[in-house]
Amino acid sequence: MSQTLARCNRIARHSGEHCHSYPQLLLGWRGVLDIEFSPGGEHLELGQAAILPPSERHLFRGSDDSCEVLVIDLDTDDPCLASLEQSCSLQLRESLFTTPRTLSLPPTLIPMVELATRQLKADKSTAQSALLNHQLAILFVSQLSELLALGSTQPRGQGRLSATLLDSLIDERLTMPPDNQLLADACHLSQSQLHLLCLRDFGVTPQQYVMNRRLLWARFWLRETPRRVSEIAFDLGFSGVSSFSRAYRRRMGYSPSEERKSAMDPDGVSATSLPGRMS
Repeated sequence: MSQTLARCNRIARHSGEHCHSYPQLLLGWRGVLDIEFSPGGEHLELGQAAILPPSERHLFRGSDDSCEVLVIDLDTDDPCLASLEQSCSLQLRESLFTTPRTLSLPPTLIPMVELATRQLKADKSTAQSALLNHQLAILFVSQLSELLALGSTQPRGQGRLSATLLDSLIDERLTMPPDNQLLADACHLSQSQLHLLCLRDFGVTPQQYVMNRRLLWARFWLRETPRRVSEIAFDLGFSGVSSFSRAYRRRMGYSPSEERKSAMDPDGVSATSLPGRMS
């Protein structure tokens, strides 16, 4: 290690075991990373972080092809870290990196992870990239250090969202689809917690989940009823047929009229039941 830096590491389904002479922070980003170290095994996903002290041997496995993590490599001799310790009265090497652990990030830090990964992937000059990587690494070190010092980290094991509850809320308001605040209130969550849990449990944002549910109803009505496309569009809260058709083609891969035509094809597959879950 010659410098403290942040980087995106695509794990996919790869696995391995190794250790480093320097400490690391691992922050879940896409998919799920299974990680094992001396305290035991954990799942690392969006909203979760792992702290690995120097020479901590760890085993990792990506559980799906989308698995990607935000990695912070730390040079303990970095003068910026020493300056951070002095200005914030933190003892990083004696506190943050003494014990391997995993923790849940508070909802306020989730957007920072998403922003950091976008910035790291953006086109930049070599000099700009080096500066940004270093700045992001220091930022996350300071945030996690402060959280641990204040005891503000979230406990692991938050419950799963109820798909039945979400579907019921959406189905009752198809003409005027619910916004994130209404969904969060019904689930007794903050909007940030709703966003995090929806990504974790269903792989989509809350509004993507709402859209998927609406389009499932559209597919059912197109295939099983003679209702006009314009009627379906307005009953699902779309401003017009064109916006409905664009959304349907983007999600399903074909237009509403093509959907209806395939339902009339004797060799087509008919959707004989009410909407379930969008795959």
